[in-house]
Amino acid sequence: MRQVLTHTLDTIAASALLRCLLRAFVVALAGLAFSQGAAAFAPALEHYHHSVWGTKDGIPGPVKKLAQTPDGWLWLGTPNGLYRFDGLRFHAFSAANGERLLSNRIYTLTAESNGDLYIGYEDQGLSVLRADGRLEHLAQFSEGSPITRVHAVTRDIDGALWVGTSNGLMRLEQGRWTRIGAAHGYPDEFTPALALDGGGQLWAATYTELFRYDRTTHRFVRAALPAPGHGEAAPRILKLSMSPDGRLWTIEDGRFNLVPTPAPTIKRPANATAREASFYGLFDRDGNLWALRCPAGVCLAAKAGTGSTGRIEVEVATTSRLDQAWQLGSLAPNVVLEDREGNIWLGTPNGLERFRKNALMPVALPPTTGTYHIAPEADGSVWIVAPESKRAWHYDPASQRMTELAGKYRGAARSADGTVVLLTENGIRRRRAGREDRIALPVLPPGAWLRTDGERLWLGGISTPVRVWDGRDWETLSKPRFDEFTFSAAGRQGQMWRGLVDGRLLLFENGRKTIEFDQAALAGIGQPTCLSAVPELVVCGEAGVSVWDGQRFRRLHSGNPGSLRNVSGVLVAADGSRWLNGAAGLLRVEAADWRRARENGAPLRATLLDALDGYVGSAADQPSLTMVGNQLWVATSGGILEIDPARREQNLIAPQVVVLGLVGDGTGYPLSAPRIAPGTTRVRIDFTAPALRKPERVVFSYRLDGVDDAWQTGTERSATYTGLAPGAYRFRVRAMNEHGIWSERERMLAFDVAPTFSQTWSFKLACGLAALALLWLGYRLRVRYLIRSFNRHHQVQLEERARIARELHDSLLQDFQGAVLEFRAALGGLDAGSPLHTRLQTSVLEANAAIAEGRDKVVALRDAGAGRPSLPDYLRQVGEREAGPHQVFSLRVEGQVRPLQPVVEQELCAIGREALRNAFRHAGASRHEVLVAYGTRSLVLSVRDDGIGIAAGARDKLGHWGLRGIEERARLIHAEAGLHTAPGEGSLWRIELSARLAYTTRRWPHRWSWLRA
Repeated sequence: MRQVLTHTLDTIAASALLRCLLRAFVVALAGLAFSQGAAAFAPALEHYHHSVWGTKDGIPGPVKKLAQTPDGWLWLGTPNGLYRFDGLRFHAFSAANGERLLSNRIYTLTAESNGDLYIGYEDQGLSVLRADGRLEHLAQFSEGSPITRVHAVTRDIDGALWVGTSNGLMRLEQGRWTRIGAAHGYPDEFTPALALDGGGQLWAATYTELFRYDRTTHRFVRAALPAPGHGEAAPRILKLSMSPDGRLWTIEDGRFNLVPTPAPTIKRPANATAREASFYGLFDRDGNLWALRCPAGVCLAAKAGTGSTGRIEVEVATTSRLDQAWQLGSLAPNVVLEDREGNIWLGTPNGLERFRKNALMPVALPPTTGTYHIAPEADGSVWIVAPESKRAWHYDPASQRMTELAGKYRGAARSADGTVVLLTENGIRRRRAGREDRIALPVLPPGAWLRTDGERLWLGGISTPVRVWDGRDWETLSKPRFDEFTFSAAGRQGQMWRGLVDGRLLLFENGRKTIEFDQAALAGIGQPTCLSAVPELVVCGEAGVSVWDGQRFRRLHSGNPGSLRNVSGVLVAADGSRWLNGAAGLLRVEAADWRRARENGAPLRATLLDALDGYVGSAADQPSLTMVGNQLWVATSGGILEIDPARREQNLIAPQVVVLGLVGDGTGYPLSAPRIAPGTTRVRIDFTAPALRKPERVVFSYRLDGVDDAWQTGTERSATYTGLAPGAYRFRVRAMNEHGIWSERERMLAFDVAPTFSQTWSFKLACGLAALALLWLGYRLRVRYLIRSFNRHHQVQLEERARIARELHDSLLQDFQGAVLEFRAALGGLDAGSPLHTRLQTSVLEANAAIAEGRDKVVALRDAGAGRPSLPDYLRQVGEREAGPHQVFSLRVEGQVRPLQPVVEQELCAIGREALRNAFRHAGASRHEVLVAYGTRSLVLSVRDDGIGIAAGARDKLGHWGLRGIEERARLIHAEAGLHTAPGEGSLWRIELSARLAYTTRRWPHRWSWLRA
């Protein structure tokens, strides 16, 4: 239509100036008609969440180019080099193979679906960053280089690379460059634009012509373009763009021209708007046209890419714009890009800006102070009252017509049956079923409020008793007092719920109180703040939310307890989902999650819509959720917001985790087979997941196998471990976006912690050997000490014997000898035959014998052990001497008899003698066996009999010391004494002593013979 009108005017007009004025008028008129048709459903820039990153946020400088690779990274071309952005932080580029960029002056960034990122420089050639992080240079600047300044790059369906340069079109295939010229049907001219549409068709453009590549002839074919209007200059093609439906557009200064081709059957490639940024503008996924510098800032032409059939004049088609210094970080943005999650990015001289469409949209209501009262009609229209300014409007969402009401209004309310009441200063307007009646006011109290339960009207105010209209007259409520009420909410037909200051909740039916709940019954939710009675009774309070399950109130619990505080609005949507408006923002709870929490007490799973989703201010302190038509209106301190409760916009792009670095005690390690230095006490693993829509809500889950017993979950983008033992470790991490979509696979990092010298096996082995050596040395020293102790003890015994021998010889024996001499002298004076002589003679003989025996004893004391039999011989003598007539005695010796330490031999002889005597005298045995085993590791003495055994209490029997004496003698020489006995089964004494303590001489045993000992 616009072209026809323009042509007519051009034919009629005689003056160039008049022609220009008339054309501008008609174009503006046509654009106005178009914009009005689209405005009813089109988004505006104020519907987007706008974020700006500048120098203070770590932006690396002016952003001149943008591109997004399939792994989610947003790449930034700046005068300071190449950077990538994960949504929160900027990371300088570093190639995995150590290569460096040819230049920091990046002129082109193009990301392909296979993960390659093509980097064109102003005058230095072309490079490609592969998906695995390797940087390759495809064409370096040199004399005769095929590539100078790169303007456009496209990877063809066959893998070949097309490059548009200042000198024409180039093709790279299998490492060979080919210049595309007249032989290929293409002019050797500046090529600013390339495009590959959804059907795989390649397009290339010079400033003045557009070409299509014919794959059958391998030649380019000129495409027809609309002829310029009368008096218009020839088109100057700056770039190519595609709308979501796959149609191709050429971009000129201030306009987009549709290329006249058959309607495409395949839509635009999914990554078309993310692969490279545009200097001029683009069509987003919803068909909205984003244009830059129009003439300043950014312009949005809503749905321009879906409703236009020819030419789009940006200035005319614009439906909203941001062109003030306070609206943008820069009014001269460089490039615009739409990422794969639907965000719009601007690269500007001052940094980076993002536009993300909000879930909550502001309702265009007249500005006012305070909050609004909302009362929807059954026909979809809504009554809006601003009590503080005493203004009111009737709004029709279908036509978006807002009609202000005459008079002063103080409130509006609606009951469950659809009855709407409007409180004015002159009375009450009540509307039901399309009919309206008016009710006179008894008095208008200060701070007046009005509610209806469908049958009665409830009127109150500040310091004013509540009055109830029953259809005929007003009745004043005296109990509870007016100053005890905190809120009123209509329930089912004829019901009015009242909350009290002390936390109680009252139900009035037919104007009379019927039920009362205290805080204990309400499950401790604090002072009530709102209530919903359909389909179940839900009560909200300062501290939480409770639901009536038919018998009692069950309090709901959430992983984020603050999300259920101070809820002032509850609503059930047509699909069964619950919406709650409270201190944290707007909560959406799916029907299944609500049922699970109500019936099983499970934590309430909910989606929170807050400031990141367009939520403004905090929840209004009155009933703050209302359905207006098919839209949910949310009352906040910042105005009224709306959302379609049936619409579910989910970000289905799974975040891909990237491990950024491994740091040990401040030292970074390469991620390829890292090995942490010995002695490292603190290890930190840095990771991220490029998620550009809501990076603040990306949740990471990680664990270090062998260290973490369970997955660690949170929003932190690093994990720190201290005191890791040497060994091999495997770190695993995954991520979840704001809508619960998890990474398709875990990212793993394997690394080793090297041991210190003290942690090596060789050191531990050396320590073990040293410990064994110390134990052996300690044992040797202990044996030596015991042997010396035995020797000292034996020497003391010898010295004591010698002393006793001297005393006996020098005193007792001498006295006895003197006495004998006296007796002999006396015998000389007696008659030889007399009885006295005979008696004295006998006494002298006996005394001489005693003296001789005493002398022998003294000699024995001085020569203790000399000539004494060995242990086996001694025990054989004892056994043969002590054995009775019917007692059989046998002695067996194993091993070679070796000399024993004197004390040891002495005590063993005593032990054997005592054991044999006890057996011979008390055991009632017929057989007695003695074994003396001379082993290389120990000396063993055992005495066995087949008698009646030894009673359990024999050791403690008063006056009997034999058994205890055996044990004491064994302890004296550090031997182990064991008694094995049972009634009727005989007895066995086993005495075992270490060879080092027993023998006087050392003899190294034959190799391995100690195993047989």
